[in-house]
Amino acid sequence: MTRIADYAANNALTSYILQTQKRLHELEIQVSTEKVSQDYQGLAGQAQRLVNYENTRDVLDRHVTGNELMDLQLKTTESVMEAIKKELTDFRDLLIEYESGTRDDEQRVGDVQEAAFRGLRNISDYLNSEVDGRYIFAGGRVTDRPVDLDLTSLADFQAKYDGDGVIYPPTRDAHVETKLSLDSTATGGLTLANGAPPTLTAGTAGSLASIPVGATITLDGAPTAGNNTNYTVVSNDGTTIEISGSFTVGASTINVNNSFASAEAAPAATLSVGTYYNGDTATQTHRVSPNRDFGLDLNAIDPAFEKTLRAMSIIAQGSYGTAGGLENHPERIEQAMYLVNYALDITDPGNPPFGVEQSSNIRQIERDVGYQRVLIDETNQHQKTLISFYEQRISDTEDVDKLEAITRMLDDAQALEASYQAMSRIRQLSLSNYL
Repeated sequence: MTRIADYAANNALTSYILQTQKRLHELEIQVSTEKVSQDYQGLAGQAQRLVNYENTRDVLDRHVTGNELMDLQLKTTESVMEAIKKELTDFRDLLIEYESGTRDDEQRVGDVQEAAFRGLRNISDYLNSEVDGRYIFAGGRVTDRPVDLDLTSLADFQAKYDGDGVIYPPTRDAHVETKLSLDSTATGGLTLANGAPPTLTAGTAGSLASIPVGATITLDGAPTAGNNTNYTVVSNDGTTIEISGSFTVGASTINVNNSFASAEAAPAATLSVGTYYNGDTATQTHRVSPNRDFGLDLNAIDPAFEKTLRAMSIIAQGSYGTAGGLENHPERIEQAMYLVNYALDITDPGNPPFGVEQSSNIRQIERDVGYQRVLIDETNQHQKTLISFYEQRISDTEDVDKLEAITRMLDDAQALEASYQAMSRIRQLSLSNYL
């Protein structure tokens, strides 16, 4: 044997060189990615703390994103409220102007009724506003268009609500609180009696109890086609409904003149009560932060909106020159004015024409929406500050000190180069060369 370095020494030297090479490779990755490690395992005891930091940051970030979307919805709601308030204010000005002048002038009656119908159409569009594909006034049924007033023209509206035989529902209970369809399986069949007053009687006792006085009912399936139309309920004992006469609502006595085309049995008829609202009354909850939330219960049948639509409909019903025309019912101006004022302002104007009304109003809704936007803004600012704090902690944990890493990398590179040169030199040494 002539070589000085034996097999064991050669393996040991190679192992040291490979360790330096591995260390150099890891340092090159650190310098390139600016991270201490590419996985949590490389962070040893700090991994759990880092995961907690990252999870907390991600939760806060999701809340900030959700709050930004909710703020967009609330901002849209503010725009809708502003538009509805303008419609109401303009309509109130028209009512005041009409009330102060000649009330039986056909042109003036037509103008105020056209304005009322136009307001109905506009407010219907406002309440069907959507954000990110979700209707914002539909309660929990965000994919359903919430408002359908079934309006095509003022003439069609007045044909349905002639203001005499069929009046627009004067109370909230009759207007939006009831939506049903009763067929013969529920009523046991119906009997139409053309008496004084005309009555509609169910075969099953008590099956009509859910229909309120003042509601507009629609009959379908009666043998005589002329009977399949709309009627106003003036009394109801749960089994028999009267559709002609007068009933008192609040301070107002309302007369209804209606009759059947003929008296008959209608064993397969359907009786329905409709409402313009297709959503629900579910309250949604928006979580502003991990520890705070608020409820969203504003929908298209909020009393502020309902009073608005009812006021305009009361004015729009009944065409000029008929018994139900506005010129023959001056009391409707005062009724509509009360509803408009109470829909706009917090203070009850007093003397409610249809009994006690629910107190929600445009001004209070604007305050509530404004508070929610302020809450979101302040919470988001706080959460963004916390996100920055956690980002810094994450960076301190997982980011490498570039100066230190580069210094170590250069040092290991020089060591590796020297190791290669040393190994090469040692392999050239032999006993024969020495001798």
